[in-house]
Amino acid sequence: MASGQVSLTRRIIGLPRAAWVICIGMFINKFGNFLSVFLILYLTAEGYSTFQAGIALGAIGLGSFFGNGVGGTVADRIGRRWAIVVSMFGTAGFTLLVPFASGIYVIIGLAIVIGFFSQLYRPAGGAILVDTVSESERIAAFALLRLAINLGMSVGPVLGGLLSNISYNYLFVGNAVTSLLFGLLVLLLLPETKPAQQDHVEHVPVAAKGGYRDVFGDPAMRLYLLAMFAATYVYVQTVATLPLHVRDANLSNQFYGLLLGINALIIVLVELPLVKFTEKRSARHVMALGLLLLAFGVGSTGAADGKALLVMTVMVWTFAEMIYTPVATAYPGMLAPEDLRGRYQGAEGIAITLAQTAGPALGGFLYAVSTTTHWVSCGVIAVIGAGLILAAKHPGQPETPAESSLDSAAVLDGIPGQKIADQ
Repeated sequence: MASGQVSLTRRIIGLPRAAWVICIGMFINKFGNFLSVFLILYLTAEGYSTFQAGIALGAIGLGSFFGNGVGGTVADRIGRRWAIVVSMFGTAGFTLLVPFASGIYVIIGLAIVIGFFSQLYRPAGGAILVDTVSESERIAAFALLRLAINLGMSVGPVLGGLLSNISYNYLFVGNAVTSLLFGLLVLLLLPETKPAQQDHVEHVPVAAKGGYRDVFGDPAMRLYLLAMFAATYVYVQTVATLPLHVRDANLSNQFYGLLLGINALIIVLVELPLVKFTEKRSARHVMALGLLLLAFGVGSTGAADGKALLVMTVMVWTFAEMIYTPVATAYPGMLAPEDLRGRYQGAEGIAITLAQTAGPALGGFLYAVSTTTHWVSCGVIAVIGAGLILAAKHPGQPETPAESSLDSAAVLDGIPGQKIADQ
């Protein structure tokens, strides 16, 4: 039976075991991701200044940048499984050291290392989905991954808040335990999915096997990365400058929390059913549509000065997110050669991390100069991103995942453990 004739629920249930291991592991990992959420509160409670705490939080982002880059190489050269295991065990070990660290410089150093290890797994996780899921099902698989992440990030901080009322030390222990659980889950249940080198590849000199130079040398990938930088820069304003706009509109912090709750609720209820329609259409056109909606939703925030209008803008950029993000996360797998899947995923992580770092800083600066200029510029940047993604096409590349599902099925036959996983 063709994939389009099978219900989305049955298709998701039928995803390979490896995909479910990654999604369940990501839920556990994000559920216990207390450090990034509560680090500033912990450090200020310990007597450090808000500025010092902000630097420490930024240090996690710096480590994450390098973790994504190195993680892509590790996933391609050593393997996906060990990249995740080392990432999670390293995160757990260094997180447990934070309560014993004395001095802001030591804490900043630990934050960099934790950021590095906490993102080392990310390219491997994406590569595993590309390795084990047929191309026609990848968008559904990445949508399931997003659902797991969103659920974990929705309920985890609630528990973190309760633990922090008892002792911040419980946060670090909880973060370490969930990281260890993810690592053990992969170690015990996930076979290595890295495709074996073919005979004709083994005789190619190492320098010719490719690396990040080949990734960034791919014209379609470069355009995609620029588009994702633009999209992430705009989207991050929903947590960077939107709360400032809510405050300046004389609305409460509780109302801002309600807006984020509306966003999360819509995603949980609507995103997976929406995938049924987006996955059958041109990936580039779907992403462009999502970015245009993002441009309208975020760009019109400056004109929304009341509760009803703000709720409407949130609903628009939430639908934008649901339209473009599952397709965008699967797109590097459509572009990547088999032996560079990890690095293509790593490059995506680098672009997103850079935008997450630059977005709050530049957005905050523009907001302080002129709120109108800031929100209009967000709309313009998202529109530019839509134009970039429309141009991000390889000659002869399939427009939709379904068009190349037969080719990907041939690749899957050679993956160790795949037949077992599909049973």
